[in-house]
Amino acid sequence: MPNQQVNLAETTFHLTRLFFRMRREERDARCRLQQMQASLSTAAPSPETFERMFRCWQLANYAVCGGLAGLQGRELTDAEEKRLLLLSIISPLYEDLFDARNAEVALIRQLTHTPQEYIPQHAGEALLKAAYLRLLDCTLDPDKVMAHFNDVCYWQEVSRRQQSGGIGEAELFRITYHKSYHSVLLFYTAFDRYPSPSETAMAFPMAGLMQLTNDVFDVWKDIRSGVFTIPILYRRYGRLERRFSAESARFNQALARLPFPAAHRKKYALTMHALHAMGAIALRNLRQEARGVQNVTELALLGRKRLVCDMDSMSRKWALAKKTHEFANLTHFDGPVEVALKREAAAAAYSRS
Repeated sequence: MPNQQVNLAETTFHLTRLFFRMRREERDARCRLQQMQASLSTAAPSPETFERMFRCWQLANYAVCGGLAGLQGRELTDAEEKRLLLLSIISPLYEDLFDARNAEVALIRQLTHTPQEYIPQHAGEALLKAAYLRLLDCTLDPDKVMAHFNDVCYWQEVSRRQQSGGIGEAELFRITYHKSYHSVLLFYTAFDRYPSPSETAMAFPMAGLMQLTNDVFDVWKDIRSGVFTIPILYRRYGRLERRFSAESARFNQALARLPFPAAHRKKYALTMHALHAMGAIALRNLRQEARGVQNVTELALLGRKRLVCDMDSMSRKWALAKKTHEFANLTHFDGPVEVALKREAAAAAYSRS
């Protein structure tokens, strides 16, 4: 970070402390998520769907929203935690709605724009509607929540183009970034006070890298689902690795401009860059495994074991600490930066401020 370097020992201590905190709080968090779900519907989601809800909550609670609250020098309030639980229930169910109703976009738009009037077709949709209405009821700015939901809906619709192997690389990058970026902005509505434009300026590179990380880890799953992502369709892995460094530096530059204590900025940077570092490590593994691969068919033939990166080994955990340390200290990188995407992100952030 500019003028405030972080050393490897600090990085390792922070990541270890964060890991054990997540382990310590996991049982209680799962109970609270189950209680929230039960208060909305008597029909419980499948174990797989509940697990996605929980992972979504972890990402929001410890990084996207909890990390930003820590940067501001505070803990999440009870009201904010309640909204995060609701958003964590909503997010996976909303994605499933697009998968299940691929040809019925009009119904999805109706749920997004006028949830009160929507008639659910099954238990999952009933839970989604109930959570959405509860969120609108307990938020401080229902119009902002709905506006961000409309943006998420739009980019989910656009992302249907990823079902075509003919999608261009620039368009695929644009979808990748915006789909994640607007989801992050939606989760920011959980705050009692919506983040300032200078705070949301960090969200665009951060969200882009989070989605790319997800895409790298999900290569095997996405291939089997017929979804084309950057690491599947455009296998320029060295270029993608440079992008991770460039965007991490861009994130650090935005963070350095914020008027928060250096200690708070360090912790926030380490938390967020741990996510980016996971993507970079998985990308390096994919680059090694896919050496010589010429097309998507050959990539698929590598199989699950080679395409799914296991982060549980001690060597990978140590690599994670070193890569997080590297990203947290980047102040400039001569890598690829999408000027058009940067301009769009700035405009979007200020229009929602």
